[in-house]
Amino acid sequence: MRALIFEPQFAGHNLVYVRHIAQALLGLGVDVHLLTSRQAIESEEYAKHLGGIAKDFSVSASDLFSNSSKGSSVRVNGPGGLFASMRSLLGELKTNRPDHFYLPFGNPLAHALGIPNPVSRSLRQQGIESEIVLLLGKYAYTHTDLGSKAKEQLALQLLANGPWARIHHIVPHALEVMHRHSARLRGIAHLLADPVDPAPSMTKSQAKDMLGLEPSAKYISLIGLIDQRKGVHDLLAASRELGPHCDPRVKILLAGKNSQEARDLLAADYGDLITSHRVIVLDRHLSQTELWAACIASDVVTTPYPKHQYSASILIRAASVGVPVLANAIGWMHDVTDRFGLGWVCDTRNPNEFAQKIRDITDGTHTHHFSDRSRAFVEFHSLSNFQSQITARIAQRMASDRSRARFN
Repeated sequence: MRALIFEPQFAGHNLVYVRHIAQALLGLGVDVHLLTSRQAIESEEYAKHLGGIAKDFSVSASDLFSNSSKGSSVRVNGPGGLFASMRSLLGELKTNRPDHFYLPFGNPLAHALGIPNPVSRSLRQQGIESEIVLLLGKYAYTHTDLGSKAKEQLALQLLANGPWARIHHIVPHALEVMHRHSARLRGIAHLLADPVDPAPSMTKSQAKDMLGLEPSAKYISLIGLIDQRKGVHDLLAASRELGPHCDPRVKILLAGKNSQEARDLLAADYGDLITSHRVIVLDRHLSQTELWAACIASDVVTTPYPKHQYSASILIRAASVGVPVLANAIGWMHDVTDRFGLGWVCDTRNPNEFAQKIRDITDGTHTHHFSDRSRAFVEFHSLSNFQSQITARIAQRMASDRSRARFN
């Protein structure tokens, strides 16, 4: 069985997904081929995420993709990105002729492949079973205005028209909407884990020691890239509102490389909180072990992302090591925090409300205990479950092929 994975983007978590899928397929004995971009092949991310297994699969690199304005990714959206993707894919399907096709991070192509086009036609004519992974979508959250509802229905119909044997989505509400739309989507759309690697064995004291943190302090943390997209402005505004009467052991921890905007904000407005050690800044790229250490060292992990409606892997990491989260009350974060008892939510854009919630948590007014629902959430998002889900159909096909071969 020969499988083609198409992923031209190297920014973000894209190549992590490719690694997880490729490793699972290789473990089944599948002949894996990756179609990506030239820029991805040349990136540090490719070496980091795929270098260790690159010898185990074949690769084609397309020269059709242009760089983003900042050069830190390739353009996969818009007319240029769509043209590059469609042309690259069509050529690869003609020369590679796979049995199975995977499209991780499929949102840029999801709509286009639902209208008549050469790629969808080629997939169907060659009998190639196709699977798409979706993270976003108009249908992922409730809409009230007529325009948004109309766009939602169009997006769902285009998905139903696509060449998919399976659609995987990581947002529970999106699956509920898909299943209500049509029998076609009910039959092919599945909830997918957003996987995190297993956590290292590490105590809280060991984690604090690794990062040079105070043993007795209570850390309310923002972890990963520290920028406004992650809500650093809002967390710092709340830290100012905590005031002098808050338990002095409570610290705001910013763990991860700071954007220049975040550095400027800290220098201009929060120097006194840094000097008084109310705000602790670890401004550097964190290794995977240090990222886990930051989670384990924390008493609460915050996700005050102001506009992010979709999955947040740091929330899953926190839950997997038993650390509660304080999330902005929007989208996926709100849904899963409430649904699975992972911590608390509030309007993190409101500094007074955000600060009061931190006070209530750290003074014991709000307490939290992980439940069976919480543990089920962690197990669902395990890497082993993700790999089992993403390879279920191809494993079934391979078993059928072996069965037929025995009787021929």
